[in-house]
Amino acid sequence: MKSSSSTNTRNLVLAALFIAIIIVQVLVPFLGYIPLGLTALGIQISIIQFTVAIAAIVMGPWWGGLIGGVWGLASLIQAWTTVYNLGAFLFRNPVTAILPRVMIGIVVGYIFQELAVKRQHRGWALTLSGFMASFTNTALVVIFSWITIVMFHIYFPGIPHSGTFTWILLSLVGVNGIAEMIAGVIIVPIIGGAILAVRRSR
Repeated sequence: MKSSSSTNTRNLVLAALFIAIIIVQVLVPFLGYIPLGLTALGIQISIIQFTVAIAAIVMGPWWGGLIGGVWGLASLIQAWTTVYNLGAFLFRNPVTAILPRVMIGIVVGYIFQELAVKRQHRGWALTLSGFMASFTNTALVVIFSWITIVMFHIYFPGIPHSGTFTWILLSLVGVNGIAEMIAGVIIVPIIGGAILAVRRSR
């Protein structure tokens, strides 16, 4: 059995590796975000949540939450330092930028522990983890964006003042969320399964 000190060292090394991957994904085009050609709106498909999900699968929910928080902080910084568009507008709110990303790690980590570790349904656990990584991120971003816009009356040019929630739901979920959920159920089982297989063979 591995000592707690060696486990902690391994987790620190893995956390540093995942954080480095996320930073590269944030900074390098197409590695973390796939633009949809809507530059003025800043709408793009994110695949960084799958890195957070895989970290949570490998390391557990609390490490996953920490790594998700790093992505959230990077999103917040990026929103304040890039061209002002709808994407930047939404993620300049620290709650919208950080909390959904933290929750990805926590939700996916607990789902995987419950299904794969306790109930031995690894295939289903990986597929559901990929789906929930995107669903959690999209759902919470929609909710916090609605609170920002409607409750605090902060608007971005082009957002209608009536039917705001429907507009956000259709633009974020319709354009981004569904594509990301489909990608999640493909990417996370493939990469996560490969990483777990390598770990198990050692």
